[in-house]
Amino acid sequence: MELSRRDVLRSTGRLGLAVGVGLGAAPALAACSGSGTGDASEQGRLGWIQPKTGALASAYKPAYAAARLAVREINKAGGLLGESVTLLEEDDEGKPGTQPTVARRLLRKNPQFALGPTGSSQAVASASVLGRESVLQSAWGVADTLGEGNRFPFHYQLVFNTRQQAAAVARYLFETRGVREIGLLVENSEYGDSIRRAFTAVLMDRYRTKPASVQVFTQGALDMAPFVKRLDRDGAQGVGLFSGQPQTSVLTLKAMTANDFAPLTVSHELSYIDAYDTVPVELMERFYTTTYAAFSYPKGGSPPKGRARDYAIKVLSEPTARGLEFTAATSPYYDFLMLLSEVVEREKTLAPDKLKAAFDKVSDYQGARGRISFTAERHTGIDDGALVVASLRSAKEKQSLGGIFRELAPGGPA
Repeated sequence: MELSRRDVLRSTGRLGLAVGVGLGAAPALAACSGSGTGDASEQGRLGWIQPKTGALASAYKPAYAAARLAVREINKAGGLLGESVTLLEEDDEGKPGTQPTVARRLLRKNPQFALGPTGSSQAVASASVLGRESVLQSAWGVADTLGEGNRFPFHYQLVFNTRQQAAAVARYLFETRGVREIGLLVENSEYGDSIRRAFTAVLMDRYRTKPASVQVFTQGALDMAPFVKRLDRDGAQGVGLFSGQPQTSVLTLKAMTANDFAPLTVSHELSYIDAYDTVPVELMERFYTTTYAAFSYPKGGSPPKGRARDYAIKVLSEPTARGLEFTAATSPYYDFLMLLSEVVEREKTLAPDKLKAAFDKVSDYQGARGRISFTAERHTGIDDGALVVASLRSAKEKQSLGGIFRELAPGGPA
C-alpha cells in the first residue's frame, strides 16, 4: 500500500518530511502554535501569474515547469486539507505595468496564495497590491527589497537576492581570481538597479574600489556590441553581467566574440546552452554563472546522488522545461508550493494570516535547491552559503543533466 503525504506526517508526529521523490527527511519547521482549524470543504485557491502572451512568454514558460510538477504531486498526495488545489491563472504579458490590473483581477477570484510573477520589477508591483489583501505570495524576483518582511509582509523570496549575488560575484572576481578592473553590464530594471547598487556597495565596502565601467542596457536589447565596446574601452578585465532575460548572455557572448574581447565574466543566468556551440572555447572558459551549491559539482566530478539530483531528473521529464532546463530547476516555485503544502497540513488552515505566522517561523526547511529559513523581518529564505560560481562550459557535458548541474569555477569551494 502506498502511503499518502498525510499518512506519512501522522506516522512521524511532526512536520519533517517533504513531499515527492528525492526530497527525503528534513527538519522542516520550528514549532508554531497555529490556532486555525481550516475548513475541509474549502479548496486552496492558488493565483498563478505568468506571461502567456507577449515577448517573454516563451522565455519564461520553463520557469513554471517545476510549479506544475509540484501541483500534481500535492494533488496526488491528497491536495490541501483534502481538496485539490484550484489554479487561478492570469496572463501578465511579462510587463511590470500590467501587474496592478492583473492583481486586482486575481483578487476578484479570492486566492489565499499566489506564485509569480517572474521578474523583479513585476514582482515588486504585484506584491504591493496582493500584500495589502493578505495574499501569501512568492514571486521570482531577486531584488533585495522583496525579502524585506516589514515592507512586503506576505511575500516570501525563495531565491538568492541581489545583495547575496553581488557579494558572491565580487568575491570571486576580486579575491579568487585577482581581478581589479571590474565592469558592470546591467539591464535597466528593478533587478538591474538593485544589483548595481549592491555590487557598487560591495566593491567599496569590502575592497575600497569602484567599478571600472558601468553599462546599462534596455531590456530586450538586441545588440550588445555598443556596451561590450565601452567595457573594453574602459579597461574592464572582469565583468559582472546581470540580466533577467536569458537571451542577454547569448547576445553578449556573440558581441564579445565579434569584438575579440574576452574578460573574465560572471553572469546572472546562463540557460540557452544549445546556443553556445558557436562561441570560441577560449571565451567559454572565461564565462561563469551564479547558481545554487546543490546544483554544482567539483572539477572532474559529477552530481552526487540525492535530493537535488532526483529533483533534476523530475524536472527533465517536464515538457515545458525543454530548452531552458536550468531555468526550470532553479525556479523558486517548486519549493514554495511544497513548503506551503506542509505548512497547511500542520496548521490545518488555509487562512493567509495564520499561514504567514507559520512561514515566519520556518527554520532549516530542506528544499530541493537548499535549506530555507524565514523570520518576520527576513523573508529572503536562501542562506548566503547556498550560492556558488560555476562554469558555463560544463553545461554542455553529459553529467550536467541537461545543464542543470554545473562544475564549480576554478578556485571555488571543493
